[in-house]
Amino acid sequence: MRDLALANQLADLAAEDRLAEANLLMGRFHRGNADGETVMARIADMASRVEGTTHLALRRVISIAEGIGGNVDDYYSFDNHFLDTVLATRRGIPISLSVLWIEVGRRAGLEMDGVGMPGHFLVYAGGQLVDPFHYGEAIGFDEAASLVAAALGGEPRADRSWFEPVGSHYIVRRMLLNLEALYRQRGATRQLEWVAACLENLPDV
Repeated sequence: MRDLALANQLADLAAEDRLAEANLLMGRFHRGNADGETVMARIADMASRVEGTTHLALRRVISIAEGIGGNVDDYYSFDNHFLDTVLATRRGIPISLSVLWIEVGRRAGLEMDGVGMPGHFLVYAGGQLVDPFHYGEAIGFDEAASLVAAALGGEPRADRSWFEPVGSHYIVRRMLLNLEALYRQRGATRQLEWVAACLENLPDV
């Protein structure tokens, strides 16, 4: 019953565009606890320090002052998926870092959108395509094509449709699918059942 209640709550958070809280709920299911109050306070604090409405203003706080970026040494660690541990270690994967950027940026008054590129999640920050995994670097079409090749193999490639903004339901679904892949590798039956229940509660995107 508790697992089902959490799955229902996750769907509600996605519908309300509360991405940080949705991520924290996943962390609570995964570990049984997650310090949500501290995470939300850190997000609010970072937002309060953003001076300006461009991606550079956001980068100065998250990537430079806080030193938060991609975990290239232990990419497949569960800790990279959840905001409480991402903030503690200052390392994450593209989508968890993108959620952090979106949540901080929106609170600071920037227009923020997720970009669901295959193999490597990105964001629009103040209209600029940005890679939170690589410490908030502004990138273009060619650089994005290279990121796809690095993530999936093969030649650099990109489709213009990949750069369309995606909504919160898509972002939450993609976070769940990432966890599902790790749970399947580990044969974690209960966790896989919970992820399946969460995915069933989300609309198709």
